Amino acid sequence: MKRRWVIAGTTCMALICTGIVVRTERKNRQLAKWAAVYRVRAEQGDAKSQFALGAMYYYGRGVRKDYVEALRWYRKSAEQGEANAEYSLAHLYHDGTGLPRDDSEAITWCRKAAEQGNALAQDALGIIYYRGEGVPPDDAEAVRWYRKSAEQGYPQAQYDLGYMYYYGYGVPQERVEANHLFQQAAARGNEDAKRAIECSRKGISIDPGAGLRGLR
Repeated sequence: MKRRWVIAGTTCMALICTGIVVRTERKNRQLAKWAAVYRVRAEQGDAKSQFALGAMYYYGRGVRKDYVEALRWYRKSAEQGEANAEYSLAHLYHDGTGLPRDDSEAITWCRKAAEQGNALAQDALGIIYYRGEGVPPDDAEAVRWYRKSAEQGYPQAQYDLGYMYYYGYGVPQERVEANHLFQQAAARGNEDAKRAIECSRKGISIDPGAGLRGLR
């Protein structure tokens, strides 16, 4: 009897694994089709398709992961003013992915995206000013950009802005406002904010968190 259970269990596991493989292969074929569609449109100059193709190369979805190709398509898109591509290009320059790290270029492209209202770029620009990466540290300027992003509901920016209020960096110290922002971010699943709420409750120091440590 025990042996029959083991065999049945093994058979079920094999069927489950086969199903997963089949679904994965189907998904990969679909992604490859989308990559082909985006490539045609990208080569015709469509900025959104150029960004999408760059993202597929960056993450290796539907195509082989290739940071150099990701860079090439992000740049083509960014040069046409696509904000998502501008931010992605800034991220590559900041991390030195597919090219040498260059804080000046990272700031240039991040600012372009932030000024178009890209919430991730706004938060990232706040991080740049908070850390003084390629610019003099400026807490007030960091707060300005965190606020723009937080007002769009970006949870990491809500946490980052809350952190500034909590310690009074660039703004008057206001822990009620800080905790309000932490609650907003936590409600959207931000782990930094959840930890900050717990630390505040226990009266211990709040860690800067993932946002204030560097770009994502």
